[in-house]
Amino acid sequence: MLDITLFIATGLSVGLVMAVCSSLKFKSKTNEAAVLMTQCFDAVESLDEGFLLFDKDRKVIVANKTVDKMLEGIGISITAGVTRNEISDAIRKWLADEGMATEPKKELDSAQVTLASSRKAQEWALPNGKVIQVLEKETKENGLISIFSDITETHQKKEELYEKSALLSNVFETIAIGICVLDSTFRVVRWNQNYMKIMDVEPNTIFKGIHMQQLLEAHYSSYDEVGDSPEEYAASAIRALQANIYTKIERKTKSGKIVEIQRSKLPDGGYICTFTDITLTKTAQLMLQESETRHREMVELSPDAILVQKDGLIIYANVSAIKLFGERDLHSLIGKQVRKFFPTIDYEQLKHHLGNADHMEPGDNISPIETRTINQFGKQTDVEVEATALLYGGRPVMQLILRDISAQKEAEEILLKAKEEAEYVSQMKGTFLANMSHELRTPLNAVIGFSEIIRNEIFGKIGHAKYIEYAADIHASGRHLLDLINDILDLSKFEAGTQQLFEEELDFTELVNECVRLTHTQQEASNVVVLNNLSGFPLLIHADAKMIKQVVINLLSNAIKFTPNGGKIFLFSEFGADGSLNFFVKDTGIGIREDDIQKALTPFVQVDSELNRKYNGTGLGLPLSKNLMELHDGSLTLESVHGEGTTVIVTLPQKRVTRSAA
Repeated sequence: MLDITLFIATGLSVGLVMAVCSSLKFKSKTNEAAVLMTQCFDAVESLDEGFLLFDKDRKVIVANKTVDKMLEGIGISITAGVTRNEISDAIRKWLADEGMATEPKKELDSAQVTLASSRKAQEWALPNGKVIQVLEKETKENGLISIFSDITETHQKKEELYEKSALLSNVFETIAIGICVLDSTFRVVRWNQNYMKIMDVEPNTIFKGIHMQQLLEAHYSSYDEVGDSPEEYAASAIRALQANIYTKIERKTKSGKIVEIQRSKLPDGGYICTFTDITLTKTAQLMLQESETRHREMVELSPDAILVQKDGLIIYANVSAIKLFGERDLHSLIGKQVRKFFPTIDYEQLKHHLGNADHMEPGDNISPIETRTINQFGKQTDVEVEATALLYGGRPVMQLILRDISAQKEAEEILLKAKEEAEYVSQMKGTFLANMSHELRTPLNAVIGFSEIIRNEIFGKIGHAKYIEYAADIHASGRHLLDLINDILDLSKFEAGTQQLFEEELDFTELVNECVRLTHTQQEASNVVVLNNLSGFPLLIHADAKMIKQVVINLLSNAIKFTPNGGKIFLFSEFGADGSLNFFVKDTGIGIREDDIQKALTPFVQVDSELNRKYNGTGLGLPLSKNLMELHDGSLTLESVHGEGTTVIVTLPQKRVTRSAA
């Protein structure tokens, strides 16, 4: 007789099969026992759980198909005769091949070594994605029953529930607001750290199960404006909870915080209270209100007239606007057409300022324009009108700012009159200088001419040598004075705007050569060498020959005058990238300090490097040359290093360079 006692596993179906099989006591080879055994095996085969029955040698006696399905992928077929070790090895290899956790292998190994009379259920996560629960128990004949239950879905739900619980717990603790949960009897169930932080709750004053009344009374002294006694404060809070499904209040703490408290009933009869620190929000709102008040006062007290119009009708005006339009008060101005206060002739240029703002975005500006306002008494005022689209009571409107510019207009008229007078004086000065220059030239030419005759003894010997010397001095002084008068006359022409160009095509190279020859005597007297690199390069330009010649002579004379004995002067030219012609006069003279370069280009100013007057001159050469070049749409610039020399660059634009050849 084989007495099989099976361990009843989880699930009703397994329990029924086990109950039937455990009642079997049969004699070998009887028909009744065979029928019952067949029925028992059929029942095992129909189980949703996997079923394995091992004999005392741990060989499989009975195995249903569910086991194969659960362990699909194990690599062996679990049938009668397969040992538990073979199954264990196959599972171990399966897990190792898939890189799975080692816990099931350890459990398998321990089960092989020690078989306790009662074993706890084990949960295995298998490579095929299933999670199974394994339950094992020894039979009376030292056999072993293994029940495999597929708990994959249950496991997934448990994991999801755990994740949700963990997420909710994390949110509960990290959310920015404070939370306190009460049960239906007003006892604390749960709270987070932010509740304690926001409401200044000490850790030793709160615990699970504490009544709300006790908690509020303990912290009564932490709050402002909460009644005359802790008991009444706590009781009123509880009454508010009982009477309302939802309440919201603001509470101030002694530490300066403003807290918004919201209390709601829960479906299970409990309550949830949330606490939000709104100190910054309230402070910002207060600042905004104060800012709006200040802005309103600024608008009202602004010296500029400010009004708001909608579709051409005035709907607001400040005190300055009321005064500007000559009205009694705001009510007498509201509703009037804004255009009636402006000249009809200006309606066209004011059409956008006086129109509606429906097509504009709030904050869009219309450029300011100058016009006049006309008050109800006919008084006109010069104003500058600026318009801005705004929202006023949720409607698009146009704000006008009218700035009184009467004083500015009067100042402009005064300045214009002063300018005209200055121009007239300047013109008169130029005319006077020109007339005086002509008046001075006539007798001066006689002085120069007669002194030259006497110096050269054209009409015979004078007698004494001193007379010839004096005549030479008179002649030199006369020439110097004539040059000064010519410079002053040229400068006056520029200031009066009467200087004219007489343009022609000329060879710039030949002009420079001629200027070098004209200054030859000055070069020899100063023992200065002029190296002219333009001699082989004819350059045709379109300019006033007299003016360009005057510029080159002025530059050469300056370079010779300020270059020490034995020095050198270099003349050369080059073309710019834009086709302009650049002419250079470079000397090895005393140079000019950087701060003095602007002075050198100022009329009647002479830069003296040695702090005393060593060099004669009017200080007009460079300024006149600069004016002459600018009259040709060109330029004159200075580059200088004190103690090393100066380079003057004269530039003619490309349009004046007609032909060049190397």
